Amino acid sequence: MKIEIDYSFGYVFDKSKLIVMCPVGSIEMDYKDYEMEVEVAFLQDGIEKAFEKEDIDLSNESVKPLETFLMKPSKIIPFVTSIKNSETKEEIIKLLEEFDKEYELKDYYLNKGYVFKDLVSVCENIKDFIPKENIETLKILKINKNEFDLESLIKTTKNNLKIDNICISMKKSDLTDRLYIEGNESEYIVFGRLENNSIICADNKTYDINVDKGDLEINENRDFGYIVDFYEDFITFKIANFNYKTSNNNKIAQVVDYSGVFKKSMIDYLDNFKK
Repeated sequence: MKIEIDYSFGYVFDKSKLIVMCPVGSIEMDYKDYEMEVEVAFLQDGIEKAFEKEDIDLSNESVKPLETFLMKPSKIIPFVTSIKNSETKEEIIKLLEEFDKEYELKDYYLNKGYVFKDLVSVCENIKDFIPKENIETLKILKINKNEFDLESLIKTTKNNLKIDNICISMKKSDLTDRLYIEGNESEYIVFGRLENNSIICADNKTYDINVDKGDLEINENRDFGYIVDFYEDFITFKIANFNYKTSNNNKIAQVVDYSGVFKKSMIDYLDNFKK
């Protein structure tokens, strides 16, 4: 007997307790080869060795828009979603149940309160999956307005990076405190950007592109810097990734949890402009 196995990648979004299932494709094999093939693909190799690069890239690209609201997935897990008789197309429920029992991961996440949803469902109901967060702890500086020279910060950064568009007006999104869109309430100030395959920073330091960037994504369309929020008596700074061209041709900034080697440098740089 030949069987047809349908695969999906499960993208794990820990803050949302969500696993987004993205279909990858199917494979046909003899039933006698099933156990060995599945064990290699799922219990030993991981997706990079067990699946074609083109399938992985296509799946990653399909899920990427979710990162705007849900941050990056912590991991990607392969799942078998269906096992059928190739000739009759009848589901072999017992075989799928045996696989789930042996593989264990599905039950592991269900027991931890995660929900499994298909990509289309999540995209259509994205508000339901945006995590409720308090990102106050991500501020790297809170200071009285009169004690900080913001004008000098902008001027110095512009001179050091040798670019004109150093400061962009933004506002906090209504969907999540982590996301900023174009507006006139806050500001985004660039700190680092990609140039000739190196990361050039406002403090005149240069880093290799493979340095620990944490949650930051740095490329031709994305740089990173400060989100500056203004209050009656003080201002605050948080580290954010800036995307100059989303899939909807919008400009957005996203506050990140971890910025790798750059956090200390960004804090030290701000110290230069305290009065």
